[in-house]
Amino acid sequence: MWTYTQTDAYPMISLHDCIATDIRMDGHDLLLDFPDGFRITPCGLYSTLERPVRTGAAQLCFRGLSADSPIDRIDIYKTTRLFGKPLFCRRIQPDDTAFLKRFNREQYTLEFLSEYHDSPSALYQCCIRKADSFYAECQIELTARHIEYRWNTICGDRQR
Repeated sequence: MWTYTQTDAYPMISLHDCIATDIRMDGHDLLLDFPDGFRITPCGLYSTLERPVRTGAAQLCFRGLSADSPIDRIDIYKTTRLFGKPLFCRRIQPDDTAFLKRFNREQYTLEFLSEYHDSPSALYQCCIRKADSFYAECQIELTARHIEYRWNTICGDRQR
């Protein structure tokens, strides 16, 4: 159980520089786990400080996704390099089921760079990483009935 739950809380909660380590489907809901939490901005309901603060371990739940295709679009941009110089970039569009299985099986993490919300849609710019190395940039687009942000603690002394 989660102590705090906030629905459709963007921009009061930000995923910028936050890392998801597990992504899974639960019925028509997509769940992302953030072991290091996410950010509550100064305008957030639970922020008592005049700067962003981090939560403890947290979860993001996209409620009410389509049963046929839960993720609207996934674009992975894989750059091929020669001697450290980029030669070309390929756009890969995996289907969402294959992406979720591969993501969790190969122990990738998803670092969120920026997010754009236009209810009920959200577009996330991310980096996929494996261990400590960079893998690829990606964009994930979702249309959910609601986005729930869940966490147990607020770490007022942690800014990053």
